[in-house]
Amino acid sequence: MTPRERVFALLEGKKPDRTPNFNILMAFSARHGGHTYREYASDYRVLCDCDLRCGEEFSIDLLSAISDPMREAEGFGANVTMPEDDVPYSPVALVQDLYTATDVVKTYDPYNGKRTEDRLRAVEYFRKYGKDYAVGGWVEGAFAECCDLRGINDFLADAACEEPEVIHDFLRVINEQAIRFAVEQVKAGADIVGIGDAATSLISPDMYKEFAFPYQKAIVDAVHAAGGRTKLHICGNTTNVLPYMIETGTDIVDLDWMVDLRRAKELIGERKTIISGNYDPVAVLLQGTPETIAESVRACRAAVPDRYISSAGCEVPRDTPVRNLLAVAETLKEDAER
Repeated sequence: MTPRERVFALLEGKKPDRTPNFNILMAFSARHGGHTYREYASDYRVLCDCDLRCGEEFSIDLLSAISDPMREAEGFGANVTMPEDDVPYSPVALVQDLYTATDVVKTYDPYNGKRTEDRLRAVEYFRKYGKDYAVGGWVEGAFAECCDLRGINDFLADAACEEPEVIHDFLRVINEQAIRFAVEQVKAGADIVGIGDAATSLISPDMYKEFAFPYQKAIVDAVHAAGGRTKLHICGNTTNVLPYMIETGTDIVDLDWMVDLRRAKELIGERKTIISGNYDPVAVLLQGTPETIAESVRACRAAVPDRYISSAGCEVPRDTPVRNLLAVAETLKEDAER
């Protein structure tokens, strides 16, 4: 099977020739390809060429047009700093006052945003030159994007203390943009759109139900209506909100290393939701040996024997030894041949 055939076999409830490998390689990919992170996050051709090389060398099945969470924020007007070899960030929050947020942020055409357009071009490039691979797009979930625009500490305080309807007004505008961006990526050729909502692992289940769940579900529904699939990725320990993550209807739940895969499988029950994850990207992938990596890869797969995708719980660290990533690919191949 080609990587794309392998992924779609799993999505369609069939048995692939081996477990798909969805490791997220951003910083590793840039360095392995001989580029700075600024180049990787600024020029889709650099990102795509690096990821295509890694896809071939490390048997990655999903090519993802993802580099950092600040693309949409920049499109909204945030001042984004692009370090030479680190992740872009906004040194000053665009939204200084929650109660004027909807006056400050307005929806926009993703093709008119410098780096949102760059992501769309990356999806198009992958679709053209990576025909054998599944292609992944990416959007920030509304809660995480509000944190990017307001500042995470201030927005978490807002969500806990301010009037809920004012919070929802902000979230609704941001989610409208997320949906617009996600659908454009499907049109550009993305098979799967990742939804990154990292900050929602920091809030209570009740707050998640009110301020995260409906907006994540709206993105999932819109991507499905456009003909795409979704992967919900939330960094951190999402054990307490996992039922809501599943209830969004996302095709794939991407779980960080703190979450018990067996418990996740129990919660999914008869649903067709696919689990992706979740060996520790640092303790296992960065600091481990090929032997310990093989053990962890197999342990995760044993916890979810079907409808499962192999990956670290989050992004592969930049300095991960090449031999360790090769160990993941070799383990999945060896197990398929048994």
